[in-house]
Amino acid sequence: MLTGAMLGLMQKLALDIMILTDEIGEEEFFASRMTRAQTLQLLRSLVQTAANLPAGTRERMPQIDWAAWAALQIALARPSQHPLQIWVAIKELTPLTVQQLNGYKKVQPQLFSMVP
Repeated sequence: MLTGAMLGLMQKLALDIMILTDEIGEEEFFASRMTRAQTLQLLRSLVQTAANLPAGTRERMPQIDWAAWAALQIALARPSQHPLQIWVAIKELTPLTVQQLNGYKKVQPQLFSMVP
C-alpha cells in the first residue's frame, strides 16, 4: 500500500514539474527565481521519494533510470554547479519516467495498488 502511494506521488511530482516547465526554455528557467525554486523543490521531493522506494520495487521497474535519479540528488545540493544535469532531468528524465510509470501501471498494477 505504501509503495503504491509513493509511486503515485512520484508520478504527481513529475507531472507538476512537466506542467511548470512546459513552455519555458533553459535560459528563461535559470533566470526565473520563482519557477526555478519551485521546480528544484519538486525535483528534490521526487528524488527523495524514488530513493525511499523499496529496492525490490525499483528492481521490478528496470526501465526507469534509478541511477540518474540518485545522481540528481548530488546535483540538487549545488544546482548552480550542475545546470545541464538539472535541465536534462527536467526535460528528459522526468517525462520519460512518467511514461515508464504509466507503462508499468498497466503491466504491474499491483505495485500501484492502495489496497492493503
